[in-house]
Amino acid sequence: MDINITENADHTLIIITGRIDAITAPVLDTRFAEYDQAKEEKAPVIIDLSQAEYISSAGLRSVLKMAKVCNSQKVAFLVCGIQPPVYEVFRISGFTSLLTIKNTRQEALDAL
Repeated sequence: MDINITENADHTLIIITGRIDAITAPVLDTRFAEYDQAKEEKAPVIIDLSQAEYISSAGLRSVLKMAKVCNSQKVAFLVCGIQPPVYEVFRISGFTSLLTIKNTRQEALDAL
């Protein structure tokens, strides 16, 4: 798994590539916690999963943790670009009704 965090004035983009599973989810948790603690002014967060090929329940838990942190800080949290196999896991687990999901990164930016 690779995590790329890009910040600008109006949002933070987190691009996740590869597998988000029990082995890699703790890395995602740590990277997000480090980002969150370092950032004084909170901006909306977009998670781009267009390059994520797999997500397990541990990965879902990491995404939910990020959403809860953003929600507690009154910061928008959107997920975009979910590929069909990963989307199916989101759908079956009920995450599609818990999170704001957009098809593309541009749609997520437009929703901010």
